[in-house]
Amino acid sequence: MHQYLPRGEVSSQVSDWHPSSSKSTSISDTSFVVPYGLKLQQTINTGTTSVTIPDGITFIYAIAVGGGGGGGFGSSGGGGVAWGWTLANSSCIVGAGGTGANSGGYTRYGNIVAGGGSGGSGSGATLGGGGSAALGGATNYFGIPGGAAGGTSIKGGSGSGAGGGGNAANGGVAGSGGDGISGGGGGIATTGGGAATNTAGNGGNGLTGGGGGRAASGATSNIGGSGGNGLNILTGIITTGGAGTTSATQGTGGGGGGVAGNGAAAVTTTPGIGGLGGGGGGGSASGGASGGAGILYLFY
Repeated sequence: MHQYLPRGEVSSQVSDWHPSSSKSTSISDTSFVVPYGLKLQQTINTGTTSVTIPDGITFIYAIAVGGGGGGGFGSSGGGGVAWGWTLANSSCIVGAGGTGANSGGYTRYGNIVAGGGSGGSGSGATLGGGGSAALGGATNYFGIPGGAAGGTSIKGGSGSGAGGGGNAANGGVAGSGGDGISGGGGGIATTGGGAATNTAGNGGNGLTGGGGGRAASGATSNIGGSGGNGLNILTGIITTGGAGTTSATQGTGGGGGGVAGNGAAAVTTTPGIGGLGGGGGGGSASGGASGGAGILYLFY
């Protein structure tokens, strides 16, 4: 008899999916976590709108991850995550990562829906996505509330989609993104007014990590935020966020880790892209990096 997560359970229950002697099955040369004895049958990355399910399969266990937000001129949130049983069908949507300052796209299979992370210039998170700098995260598919945005230089609140870190004032240290199922983006530090140092916030951690914030304007040293860490749901291995950069002109943010890939480090004034599977893109004074594309896992 299969067990499953009741509606409303929180991310701590996802730890039950991590490898053990009874839940790890070899498929080709890779060991996958198999929820409740099921076998991972299909992994869908981008551009796919239809799937083929064998005859006789009536229910599918799906894990959906939305796209991470684009970092824009600030930071971005990690994509939302949802999981559960749904009737088998032949259609799906896999969310693209946000580009520029846009939020990430949503991922859906049947009635399992995960929203995208917030983008870097105020585009909001949806269905469990993390918030970007100074913006709150979103309530998820299970009804777990999102985290509030951090106040000035304050870390974002925890939640399904964690809140973005608060921005810094007058050369201060911006708040980090909140930690949650999906991490929030780091706060921005751009109001130095001649101060020696502006320090942006790091992205928050979760199953998907938020993007690091940007730092620029009026300071002789600008320190970009690192991306938050994510977690590979199938293996239990942490996916790392990319490091930010420091310079006299601007500090750029690193990309957040996704459920299927590490976030990229920023290079000089080029911010890091989000990792595959919902990582948030890093922010930059010249426009941010793209968020990681969403992903869909189907078990039966």
